[in-house]
Amino acid sequence: MISAVMSWLSSTLVSPNQQITSRRCWRLLCLMKMRRHRVFLLCTVGLCVISFLHYYKALHYVSLLRELAAPYPNIKSFIMVTGFFWREKGAAATPLSPASPEEAPPLPVLRQPESKGRDAAGSAGVGEFGLGIEGVVVAGHAGLGQREEPEPPHPWEKPEENNHRDSQDEGAEDHLNPNYPRPRFGPELPEAPLAGKEHGVVLFGDQMPDPVNSLGDLHTRTHQLQDDKTRYFVRTKAGALCFRQGTEVATPKEYSGKSGGSVATGAREAGRSAGQQKPLELQQQPTISPKAKTRSRGNGKRLVKCVCRPGWHGPYCGVPTMVYHSNLPTKERLTPRETPRRVINAINVNHEFDLLHARFHELDEAVDLFLVCESNYTAYGEKRPLSFLRLLLNGTYDYIRHKILYVFLDHFPDGGRQDGWIADDYLRTFLTRNGMSRVIGARSDDVFVINDADEIPAHEGLLFLKLFDGWTEPFAIHMRKSLYGFFWKQFGSLEVVSGCTLGMLRDVYDGDGIKLRRREYYTLPGFRKYENDTGHILVQWSVGSPFHFAGWHCSWCFTPEGIYFKLVSAQNGDFPRWGDYEDKRDLNYIRELIRTGGWFDGSVQEYPPVDPKEHMYAPKYMLEHYNRYHYLLENPYSKLSRLSEG
Repeated sequence: MISAVMSWLSSTLVSPNQQITSRRCWRLLCLMKMRRHRVFLLCTVGLCVISFLHYYKALHYVSLLRELAAPYPNIKSFIMVTGFFWREKGAAATPLSPASPEEAPPLPVLRQPESKGRDAAGSAGVGEFGLGIEGVVVAGHAGLGQREEPEPPHPWEKPEENNHRDSQDEGAEDHLNPNYPRPRFGPELPEAPLAGKEHGVVLFGDQMPDPVNSLGDLHTRTHQLQDDKTRYFVRTKAGALCFRQGTEVATPKEYSGKSGGSVATGAREAGRSAGQQKPLELQQQPTISPKAKTRSRGNGKRLVKCVCRPGWHGPYCGVPTMVYHSNLPTKERLTPRETPRRVINAINVNHEFDLLHARFHELDEAVDLFLVCESNYTAYGEKRPLSFLRLLLNGTYDYIRHKILYVFLDHFPDGGRQDGWIADDYLRTFLTRNGMSRVIGARSDDVFVINDADEIPAHEGLLFLKLFDGWTEPFAIHMRKSLYGFFWKQFGSLEVVSGCTLGMLRDVYDGDGIKLRRREYYTLPGFRKYENDTGHILVQWSVGSPFHFAGWHCSWCFTPEGIYFKLVSAQNGDFPRWGDYEDKRDLNYIRELIRTGGWFDGSVQEYPPVDPKEHMYAPKYMLEHYNRYHYLLENPYSKLSRLSEG
């Protein structure tokens, strides 16, 4: 009570001057606080403006913004102003497309490369990268001549029917596990005659001479990349630059106007017979297509476009449908390269030899080098035969050998047996770093693509990456999904991050292929520096779409014996590991899974209807060699079960 009274007396005894001074101090303090808030607010606004202008460069890559800019001159002017402040590196090489979609980008000046036949290039490549083929093959055949199983499949010969498959099935099973009992599950299905013989090479590998003795320095040799001298583009008399494979061509009679219509040839035949066929000139064939119209501009210049074949788009007819319908944000900025990039395709191989043949034939024209890694250990850590090396030495892959760089992994990573993902990741890390360290003459803008052996990209997508500037990185690939064969098509697509330039692989991913496939680039420390050094904005995109496939992913696409081998060699991390269950390893049980499309857990999913004639059903090489690949193109057990029931 006394303290309260004293405080009241002290407050009432304060002089008026002191009260005025306190009020002024309070006002001054409030004014200072307001000024601080203003400074803070101005700084915040400034940071927002700077951030917006910085990231506007990234937005500049988005097609939606450019589409919005077309009808509104104010936004268009704003784009021009920002383009003045941010002059991108290489802008002259990849100019922005004009607002009118009918106007083509300026045509780059291409030097005329020397013509070189593919056969001559192939023979020269074998000679340059030659592995002493004659001596190795003689030694290989001397060792392989004493074996009892059939020769490995050759792509140029018609396979023979396997008349002794019953004994092979039992022998293969007993060879891998002599004490393994054979319970029977499901109906007794007759065995289909299988064209694929890769299981014989794999399962009986240790009965043959060890190919490591003939390895020599094959796993340490280097490969010199050469520029691709193929003339992919041709310029018409009117000045249009057209992609040969995607442009309608006419015979000499049609070209001279003696005949009316055009003759569309196959894409690869058009490139090979360029001397006899010429691109249609639109001013001479005004009625051939609505796209073939020419129009005059105010300055009197005539704009001429190429006449695109079905499946090809763009002013140069060089953009395939799988890219045209992709989410690539820079479609309007694509321009042909003067010198094609080199494309390097890296894969780990186990026993996917039929799929490997299909890959080599599909990508022969687009890929300059295949890095093929093989280990003498399975993903589970057990010893395995070097089956691919054996086929490589005996001449099976002579048709593509000049483009193969063999990578040999002779050890198993520490901890890989306990954690299978360590072994799985290490395979791709070793493949990329060992393989790329032996490539000579690579450039930073060359393309690197890494796939699993059961992932086959379409050659049109990789050829686009090879020939055009203006696309962003990294890129993924949408692939058609199927199980056991292309006849069991699964819904949707498999989208896998698969590639980038060698510069990004080196500077962002530290030369590690597994980081490219499984790590987001913006979580890595080098991506911002790579953007600043190159002037590129890293925007991930995908070749293809869920409705426009850019490749094939055929999972578990083997004969029953091949599926058996995959079960027992699977890594110890992807659980459940079905190879640990004896009943799942029974060959008759596996045949029943192939017949019904079921999975090892007993479930049977729904599959959409398929037609072997549909687009992107299977790689072209497989369709052209049906007798050899029929066990992957058509369900062999569904037909046999119906026949047995009848």
